[in-house]
Amino acid sequence: MIKMHHFKIYCEIIVSPSVINRALKVSLIVGTTLNLINQGEALVALDVANVSLIKLGFTYFVPFSVTTYTATTMKLEFLIGTKAIVEADLICKKCGYETHVQENELIPECPACGINTHWKLK
Repeated sequence: MIKMHHFKIYCEIIVSPSVINRALKVSLIVGTTLNLINQGEALVALDVANVSLIKLGFTYFVPFSVTTYTATTMKLEFLIGTKAIVEADLICKKCGYETHVQENELIPECPACGINTHWKLK
């Protein structure tokens, strides 16, 4: 079961400008390419009667969703030496050491694990 404060952090990351911008760019490029592959003749000819609007929408929505999920997952890894995108309480997966990071603060190494640190949300 997802903890409520974890859900809040997930939502903050999902709506962050960097995640939204990346997802929109990927969706525009991939969605347009796939729409041209799948419905190109009808789109180029402006044959609206033969264009499936549901397929058109999903062809943009799917890459947007996949990119959002991937970017959020990567930002939840809290890699040492990177900036924290949100304020969070972290716990070392190996030794259980706990720390708190502020938004835009560099994520530190665990004092016990050093460069082998792997953080997760507390």
